[in-house]
Amino acid sequence: MNLRRLLFLSVGVTLAGWNSTQALAQDEVAVSQARSALLRMARDSAVVGHYRFSVREHQQLVFDIPADDPRSALLESATVPKEKTTEVAATLVSTPSEPEGERRYIAYWLGYKIEGSEVRGLSPLQWDSIFREAGRRAVVRFSPRGRARGVEVGSDAVRPVGRALASALQGLATALPPDSVSQGSRWQDRVAVAFDAPDGSRLIATVEVTYRLREFQEAADGPIARIEFDGEPVQSSAESSAITGRYFGESYFAVTQGRYDRVMALANLEVEWKDASGLPPSRSIVEWQAQITRR
Repeated sequence: MNLRRLLFLSVGVTLAGWNSTQALAQDEVAVSQARSALLRMARDSAVVGHYRFSVREHQQLVFDIPADDPRSALLESATVPKEKTTEVAATLVSTPSEPEGERRYIAYWLGYKIEGSEVRGLSPLQWDSIFREAGRRAVVRFSPRGRARGVEVGSDAVRPVGRALASALQGLATALPPDSVSQGSRWQDRVAVAFDAPDGSRLIATVEVTYRLREFQEAADGPIARIEFDGEPVQSSAESSAITGRYFGESYFAVTQGRYDRVMALANLEVEWKDASGLPPSRSIVEWQAQITRR
C-alpha cells in the first residue's frame, strides 16, 4: 500500500471516529421541522462563546529515485516526517452591525500553543504572561456570510497569535450560502490551506469547496444546520508546484444565534515540486487538519 493511499485511509478513519463522537454528543438532538432558513453570522452584541481553534500539519518529503541510488542516503534526513500543531483559545463577543455589514468580533485571548518536530515555541504559561502585559483583546473580522477577513491585534507581541488564528480561519470552510437554503441545498466558495514548504516558506493551496446542507437538527436553543463540504485544489500555471488531493469535512451552525458551534476540515494533499534546485524530482505528502470547537 503506497504512502498516499495510507494517508487517505488514516484520515478517513479519523473523520469516521470524529463523526461517531459527534453523533453521541448530538443524541438528544432531533431533526428540526424547519424547512428553510437564511444562514448569517450574528450581528448583535452578545458573548458568542469560548472557542478553541486548532491546526495540525503532518508532511513528508519524498524523492522519486531508486532506493539503491547513491543520493538516497544523503537525502535521508530530508525525508523524515515533520509535524506541527497550533492551538488558539479565545472568547468571542459579537458587536452590533448592519444586516449586510461586516461582522466584527472582539476576541479575548485565553491561550496559545505551538509545538512540533522543528518548532520551539513559548510555553502556555509564558504566553499568558505576555497576554497580561500586552493585552488580551483583538478583533476578528468576518463577512455576513462567514468568510474570514482578518485578525487585528493591538500589540506586536501577540501578532503571532493573530497570524495563527487568521491562517486557521482562512483554511476552514465557513462560507454561508447567499440565499435561504433547505435540506440538500448546495453552494460553492474557496478556502486557502496554508502549510510549510520544505524550504521553510509557507505555501497556500487554494481549494474550490462545494457545500451541502445535510439537515436541520432541533436543539434546545433553536435549529442547527448540519453542513457537509468537500473540494479539490485549484491549479494555477503560475505556481511553482502542482497540488492535487482532497479536502472535506462538516460543520454545525446555530441558526438562531448566528454562530458556528463546531467545524472540522481535513485535507490530503500531494505537492509536486517543479523547481527542485538541482535535487532529484520530489513531492510532499501533506495531511492537514483544522477544527473549531465552541465550549
